[in-house]
Amino acid sequence: MGITVRKATEADFSAIQQVAQIAWEETYKNIIPVSVQEHFLEKAYSIEQLHRKLDMTAFFVGEIENKVVAFANLHQSKKENDLSAIYVHPEFQSKGLGNALLKKIMNELQRGDELVVYLEKGNHQAESFYAKYGFTFIEEFNEVILNHTFQTLKMSVVIEG
Repeated sequence: MGITVRKATEADFSAIQQVAQIAWEETYKNIIPVSVQEHFLEKAYSIEQLHRKLDMTAFFVGEIENKVVAFANLHQSKKENDLSAIYVHPEFQSKGLGNALLKKIMNELQRGDELVVYLEKGNHQAESFYAKYGFTFIEEFNEVILNHTFQTLKMSVVIEG
C-alpha cells in the first residue's frame, strides 16, 4: 500500500471536503457539538476557502492507491508557522499518512523555525501524535467560535537540521 504526498490541486477539493467531514465527525463526536462542526466545515472547507488555501498556504494531500484520503495545511505568517490541519480519513489512520504529511510540512520550513499546532482539548489522539514528533505543550486558552467555547491547546516544535 504505497503512500504518495503531493501538492493539492483544485481537482482534489471534493475529496478534501469528504476527508474533512468524516475526520471531524470521528475526531470531535464527543468534544464539539455536531451543529458547530457542520457550520465550521461549511465555512472552512468551502470551495472559496479551499482556493484561498491553495493560493496562500502550503497545502498537501496524502494518497493511497491514487485516492486522496488525507490532507495537511501550513499557514505561514510573520507571526508564526501554523500547522492548521492534518486530517486522515479514519479508515486509513495508522498507515503512515500523518507521518508523511507532517514530514512534508516540516520540510517546508528552515532549521530553527518553530512550527505550532492548535488542538481542541480532549483530542488525545492528536496530542499523542504531535508529542511523538517532539511537540511540547505551550499554553491552553479558551476561544469562542460560532457561539461555542473551544478549549484550545497550543503545542510547538523547533525544526531541526
